[in-house]
Amino acid sequence: MSRTGPKASSRPLSYLELVDLCDNAYISFPDKRLRSVLGEDEDEDEMLTSFCLTRSESSPVMGLLRPILVEKLENENGRRREMGLDEVWDIERGKRVSFAGWVKGWKGRTEVMKEMCERWREEERFCAEVCGPLKWRGEAYAVYKDPFGVRDYPQGGGEEEERLNFAFEMERTACALFGVVTYGVHMNMYVLREGQLSMWVPTRAETKPT
Repeated sequence: MSRTGPKASSRPLSYLELVDLCDNAYISFPDKRLRSVLGEDEDEDEMLTSFCLTRSESSPVMGLLRPILVEKLENENGRRREMGLDEVWDIERGKRVSFAGWVKGWKGRTEVMKEMCERWREEERFCAEVCGPLKWRGEAYAVYKDPFGVRDYPQGGGEEEERLNFAFEMERTACALFGVVTYGVHMNMYVLREGQLSMWVPTRAETKPT
């Protein structure tokens, strides 16, 4: 198979090169209208908002938020104001949503996300098939500043943390709500036995939610 287009190559591409071409998403352009694929009217587009680490113009984009999520986060801020607490979310409508300045470090961001997502689960804020108790995995998933960058993890603190691509952790099931890129690893094996090709295919454990 040859690649077509302005950067066409005369040689066939390897399998990994093809995967690299297909397995990517560009999330740095919040002004693009993207079609919703979550069950609404197929003729209706919606504006997605960048989910950033900070309010800075140079802040990395970690995910994309649908309007309903931005509304939920605005409600979260209202809830905290009623409780006499600082707002967690810095929201610029139609532009970006980021953590408020007082939410410091990966531990602070992780704690904020954990409390909110677990409360949403218990209150059944979203469809059970998306983020309900039966779908909950109890798996802390790493979220990175650059979703396609290095997969590092903090070993200490302070200045080291600022240099890392690692941003915080959150429940894996809830990652879909925040448009965060997630990955999984699957392995299949094959062997030749007496001239016959045999496949080793893993079976999903019955205790897994999916």
